[in-house]
Amino acid sequence: MLTEERKARIKHKLFNVRHGFDTVSATNKAYQENKRTRFHELLRGKIDAAVLDAYPVFIDEDDLIAGHTPLFDASDATVAENEKARMQMSEYGEINGMTASSTGHRVIDYEKLLEKGINGVLCEVKQKLDAVEFCDPEGAEKKAFYKGCICSLEAVIRFQQRYYGEAVRLFNEEQDPERKKELENMAAALENVPANPARNFREAIQSMWFMQFSIKIIGESTLTGRPDNYLYPFYKKDIEAGILTDDEAFTLIEDLYFRHNDIHGTWPASLMVGGRKRNGEPNWNELSYMCIKAIETTGLVNPSVAVCYNEYMPDDLLTLCLEMIEKGFTRPAIFNDDIAIKGLKEAGVKDEDANYYIHSTCVELTPIATSNILVATPYINLNKGLEYILNNGEKIFGNDFLRNKKETYDLSELDTFDKFYSALKAMIDNILKGELENIQEWVLFRKRYASLPLVSCFINDCLDLGKESSNDGARYSFIYPCFPGFINLIDSVSAIKKAVYEEKRITLEQLRDVLKGNFDGEDRLRAFFLNRCPKFGNDIEESDEIAKDLFLYIKDELKQFGTCVRNGNFHPSYFAWIMHGVLGEQGSATPDGRKQAEALSECLGSVQGMDRSGPIALMHSTSKIPQHYGIGGIATNFRFSKKFMHEGFDQIKAFVKEFMRNGNFEAQFNVVDQQTLYDALEHPEKYRTLMVRVAGFSDYFVNLSPIIQREVISRLEHDGL
Repeated sequence: MLTEERKARIKHKLFNVRHGFDTVSATNKAYQENKRTRFHELLRGKIDAAVLDAYPVFIDEDDLIAGHTPLFDASDATVAENEKARMQMSEYGEINGMTASSTGHRVIDYEKLLEKGINGVLCEVKQKLDAVEFCDPEGAEKKAFYKGCICSLEAVIRFQQRYYGEAVRLFNEEQDPERKKELENMAAALENVPANPARNFREAIQSMWFMQFSIKIIGESTLTGRPDNYLYPFYKKDIEAGILTDDEAFTLIEDLYFRHNDIHGTWPASLMVGGRKRNGEPNWNELSYMCIKAIETTGLVNPSVAVCYNEYMPDDLLTLCLEMIEKGFTRPAIFNDDIAIKGLKEAGVKDEDANYYIHSTCVELTPIATSNILVATPYINLNKGLEYILNNGEKIFGNDFLRNKKETYDLSELDTFDKFYSALKAMIDNILKGELENIQEWVLFRKRYASLPLVSCFINDCLDLGKESSNDGARYSFIYPCFPGFINLIDSVSAIKKAVYEEKRITLEQLRDVLKGNFDGEDRLRAFFLNRCPKFGNDIEESDEIAKDLFLYIKDELKQFGTCVRNGNFHPSYFAWIMHGVLGEQGSATPDGRKQAEALSECLGSVQGMDRSGPIALMHSTSKIPQHYGIGGIATNFRFSKKFMHEGFDQIKAFVKEFMRNGNFEAQFNVVDQQTLYDALEHPEKYRTLMVRVAGFSDYFVNLSPIIQREVISRLEHDGL
């Protein structure tokens, strides 16, 4: 385990010392030198190579694993040079190989990297290049792709060699025996990996991280994936051989966690443990425990750790997970392994790929080493549909999301709830058509002009097909539209049904005017909407049935859309990142009683503060929705008081098990007292590392925008189930 003194130094540097290197000048220079290159795949490879060749090598005094951003160069000359390069690049446009086919939501094939090393992959690429036949109509495209791969792979090896040289230099200059030994171990690993197959646990974790670091430098984020799966054979072999101790392995995992916070910042960098291996066998081992324990011993927001819960999960490991949550670390999120696998298979994912997935930042599911999946693409506020219906096809407030022909409505003709509900479904379909048409164009653009050959070398089936991951190379190219505010929509429909059609307290025309006025002077009516109308998440059959019906309607509507890449179909997601705040500011007030500029609902749970019947009732509501269809990601937030989390620990543990048995997708938790949050608003300097679970991810509370801070505070803090 890292010493407390060392961890304090690392944290101080992460928060107070500016690191980073602007790659724009190297990118611009590479483009200028290679702009006559005909194919964007090859041009991208040359650009990536130039960036890696120019990137400064930096090993911090506390690093155990190499791959660290350098100290930031803020000199006037450097800033001016980068700004000039950035302006020049903006003039090129994107249709020239400048665009990297980054999705930021995938994990490369680390098993392949550790087994073959980059040299082994290079050999494979060169063999495929030599095997391209003259008569192959796609031969020229394949050659360009393979040549781009070679440029990128060879650049990583050169980068490794520079790092090895620096490690040797520091070793030779180091006087402290303990640090000298650490540098010796680092240099020994860098002498071999990632160029060659990893021979031990230290080399395996170094190889994985060095590739992740290199890919981050060129503009992509490959995530850590399932380290307790692909690192475990190295760990087990070394432990049995007596060349590694548990403490040494755990110390390297801690250092790996700190490296995540260096290059990813607070962007959720996913790491998942447990679940199953590719062949379906349960995967729980010593590294699973270490990856959970390191959440506490490092104490920072990254990596975004999650656990795949299934019936084989050791009971004491679930206890450990909940202890992390009890202590306020907001992680791990707990995913339902059976539901995740069922949903992926339903979407056409092969068994071995469905078993081996990652939550690729928030809660979306991405099959590992096979994906070109676009996450939260786009974010869609379906509550705008209510605005269009009530306001004769026009928005009431904010941005306009209706891009197709606008339908107009005579509200007097919507004289039954069934007619209104049918109009709403038609409007949802209209909104989807407009939003997803834009995405289809974006997918075509990426197919034709974007490339990242280094990543594609480790995404199946790119090398076999000779195609970049965004150009039919990846096995799965799903697109996940995301629907923040879905529960506001459910509650609004329930409110309209009750207030307009059942009790006739208000007409649709009057409701339109109330929403336009943001409930000004209508406190009594707003209180009725908030307190007397059915709210999803309280085990009320009427609202739960609307939620299930609209959930299935959206799922079915998305089936009619496809894209120009193989397996380029659409699947829904129900989380928000921070977009429930953004879209809440852009939309009008809603009939559930939410005022304009308040955040939308952030998950598939209840609207903030509306789960008044408690977590068990919420579970009953969500369980009625077939959540395996939501592979785009479903978050369900729970907030417990510290007192209940401690005194009711066994109850909460039993609740989590029941939540999973009832077919729910994911559970995530906040355990932080209300007074602490209010104090953090007044004195943010005292709460730099206070973590909260937002809408699929964790962040430091003081980093969040005011609208998201208010949203977190508005969630009910439960003292029981």
